[in-house]
Amino acid sequence: MNKLLTLCKALVIVLLLQSCNGTETLTDNEIAPELKEVISRKNDSLLAAMSNSDLQAFKALGSPDFVKFLRSRIESSVWAFRKGILTTDYKVYKQYHNKHSNTNSYAKLESEEDQFTFTYKNNTKETYVALLTTSYMGIGDYLITVIYELHDNQWKVDHVNVGVFGQFGKNADEYYELAKQKEKEGYLIDALFYSDIAVSCLEPAGKMLLYDNHEKMNFYQKQWQTAVNQKYKIPQVVSNVSSNPQIIDLKPVVNTEGMFPMFSYVTPVPLSDKKVLTMEFEDIKREVRKLYPDLDFNAKYIYYRAYNNPSPGAEYQEFKESNN
Repeated sequence: MNKLLTLCKALVIVLLLQSCNGTETLTDNEIAPELKEVISRKNDSLLAAMSNSDLQAFKALGSPDFVKFLRSRIESSVWAFRKGILTTDYKVYKQYHNKHSNTNSYAKLESEEDQFTFTYKNNTKETYVALLTTSYMGIGDYLITVIYELHDNQWKVDHVNVGVFGQFGKNADEYYELAKQKEKEGYLIDALFYSDIAVSCLEPAGKMLLYDNHEKMNFYQKQWQTAVNQKYKIPQVVSNVSSNPQIIDLKPVVNTEGMFPMFSYVTPVPLSDKKVLTMEFEDIKREVRKLYPDLDFNAKYIYYRAYNNPSPGAEYQEFKESNN
């Protein structure tokens, strides 16, 4: 009996400790404008430092721990700025002002609207999480994750990370929804294309940001990949075209106008013979619609690349089918 009472008391203490280990969070418009302005200026200074690898600026902005391990804290994040892929332009995606009952614990921020959970370690009793988005040429979207800690009444950077967030203003969850819609419409190949993007953007903040549907995204991507591989065997001879070209690849390509399907094929017609090559292309364009019923051919563009040999880096002739 005494052992049971002792066990019960221990359980009560654990539960009390867990209940005390809470986080009070204000998000976006709930945050005091004055504080948002302070953080905004610090975000500007941080991105400026990332663009030119200003170590002195990093040291002025960083927490003691951040400064102590400065090189390891920034080396995986500054590369995109150093290479000119990203600029200092950004938008605020989400921001959270947090007050914690304990330090050295893990805080969990949940977004019902965007269907993700953000988990991180808070080393101080007051933190600020700024999730910023930036883009490369309006195509690839990146998430800049910045965690500030309050040290002696000063907000200091303790963590910064840059990760792939999505494409064309859509994140992993939105591409997953597009994939489901395409599958529902009967376009399995398009569903796979969209699900591939979703899976590739699942960790924009490393392990800290976890989408609610991440398991479903991985499951359906693998399922659709298997189904496409079983149904469509590549290389595929286009036997109804007299030259018997072979489809050797079908994949999405991305440019400033969007994402579009592209067929690559090997033909015996010399690339220098533009007239015959164009005539053959017209036949191929007609036949692939029959061979690939699971692809939505209503896209704005369908690209085709003709090769005389499939070697990497080989010369090709590109054709573009427009559906305006």
